[in-house]
Amino acid sequence: MSLRKDYIERLIEEFAAALARILKARREKKLAEAQSLIQETASGTLGMEYAALLMADPASTARLLGAPTRVKVLARLVAEDGELIAEQGDAATATSRYQYALALYDEAQALGLTPDADDTAAIARLRGLLAAPDSR
Repeated sequence: MSLRKDYIERLIEEFAAALARILKARREKKLAEAQSLIQETASGTLGMEYAALLMADPASTARLLGAPTRVKVLARLVAEDGELIAEQGDAATATSRYQYALALYDEAQALGLTPDADDTAAIARLRGLLAAPDSR
């Protein structure tokens, strides 16, 4: 059990550091760098290419990732990617990413994830973005 806990803690730490770099690049309007960091983070923390993870439906992807924490990490990456895409003016693709991210959060919860405050905020933000008239 300790090995599993150590793995999950390390995954969360790596993801938190990567997310900070993604958000910093986004704030600095370095959108290409932020998108590259999303891809690197997926590969580094989840062990798969980002594009490959998006090829299947959310339920299949969640089963592939297995652990709710890993699904949560991907959900957050997809949400960030959606916001980057929206900033570049592609509302349709951004909306698709928001929907995919929300579905991943649902799958993570089905796998046993208890959403923390960050998850709850991310889910609420995604729902808000999808409800906005310009996001459709």
